[in-house]
Amino acid sequence: MSENSFEVGPLSPKEKLSLAIDGLHASLTTAISKSTASDHLSMITIHVYDYGLSREDLSKAIDILTQPSSLRTSQALQLIKLLYPRDKVDDDVVIRVVGCLGVGQRKADQPVQVNLLRWLVLIQPFLKSQKVVSLVYRILFMHLSFESTRQWIAHLLFLATKRKDIKPWRIQYLLELQNKYRESQHLTGLLLLYKEYYPDIVIDRYSKLRGTLFRYPDPQFLSIIHEVHTRANTFSGEELGRTRDWLSNSKRRKLNIPEVVTRDVSEKSVTVEEMSTLASFVKNIDSVSLPAQLGSVLRDDGMVKRILVNRPSQRAWARLNTWIAGSLREELDATQEKSYAGEDLLGELLARSYDLCLYTKELLVSVEDFLCMYLARWDGIRHRSIVFKLLLLMPLTRWEIIEREITSPLTAIFHKDAENWSFRCDYLAFLENLLRSYSVRCGVASYVKGREVDGLSQAEVIKTMSSLFTHWENIFKEVSSLDPGARAIQDASVSMYDVVEMYVNN
Repeated sequence: MSENSFEVGPLSPKEKLSLAIDGLHASLTTAISKSTASDHLSMITIHVYDYGLSREDLSKAIDILTQPSSLRTSQALQLIKLLYPRDKVDDDVVIRVVGCLGVGQRKADQPVQVNLLRWLVLIQPFLKSQKVVSLVYRILFMHLSFESTRQWIAHLLFLATKRKDIKPWRIQYLLELQNKYRESQHLTGLLLLYKEYYPDIVIDRYSKLRGTLFRYPDPQFLSIIHEVHTRANTFSGEELGRTRDWLSNSKRRKLNIPEVVTRDVSEKSVTVEEMSTLASFVKNIDSVSLPAQLGSVLRDDGMVKRILVNRPSQRAWARLNTWIAGSLREELDATQEKSYAGEDLLGELLARSYDLCLYTKELLVSVEDFLCMYLARWDGIRHRSIVFKLLLLMPLTRWEIIEREITSPLTAIFHKDAENWSFRCDYLAFLENLLRSYSVRCGVASYVKGREVDGLSQAEVIKTMSSLFTHWENIFKEVSSLDPGARAIQDASVSMYDVVEMYVNN
């Protein structure tokens, strides 16, 4: 062996995948035999379920499928079933697939077009930009007349449709197609989506629509690609969590907060989705329409909250309280059925409700009613932090009500488990913070309404504050008797002097 010779090491599975893709890519310029193509496909099949296709390999595979090649149709269909991307899918991949649709010498075969469109539906959770389908919305829409690809084009349009995409001419064209193809459920389903935005659309055949019409078509594909991404570590935990939600048969429950979608509005009106800046909010505050489901405010970036606060509507707040009350009760029922997901979701719903209450500076009636009911059965452990935070927003009221609804059930927990030092200290801190909060309210109100606070007379305020302080004092004595030298007790004593001084000065 000469000095300049070297030995090539064994190829890694990823390198074998790339070589197999390159072998198939050669079919674009030269004729490759059926057996050679089969060997390359076999190599891809062996490794793709573990490693997926890199961004470069996926791009080459799309070239093979969307351009004229010597690859047979059956082999092209086999290759489509192996398109498991290892990374997020680039926009140009979607654009090239859409570009191969239609009839012509340089267009893909019809079976290939159908399966590529189905693949686009499958990889929706993994697109680099969810806006790319909107960019080709017009092209996809004009291909609805092709019966072979209609199902998957309608599915893509269903996923991508926004209010701005619904034009009068598109409504008219859809109605004409539906009248021509009366049995097409996908056309009718797309029309029903349009109807949610523009209720004046008349549809006379929709009673027999299947509930699975636009459901994710292949949960197994999603499971495999999720495993590929987990091994490759190309997505963050948050992104992987979002992709799991696309599994229609997932056993894990998720918090059912509606999307911010505005429906049943005129063409000239302004919707929340169309406002992205504070300037647009100020300009359109009097004409903007609220979302169809006000529960969406819990996932809102702030625009719906601004409307609710700055353009108050008793009916809107009633709708929101009804939704939150029902959702809280539903998650509580799940918790009582020993559903661990239910426990997590109840805490998440309470946390989102707290964020909204903090924004409005007022505890929602639905949350207040829930807390009064929940404390009677609470164990003092689950989501304790958020429960105490919400209770600090309770309005100042007569001591009899505070005692009945808040302090009595909490004190029962306090006495039930003498060894639960954590709850005892947290409860003591909560009482201090509640007294501090009420003292601040009394101080602010004294300059505005005399001594009236939240509808209470001066005498009632004094009785409430005095009784609450006495209750804190009793709890403080019980806790300090267990460990007089505890730092938490010392801090509580010093803190309470500040609270008392604040109230006396007010």
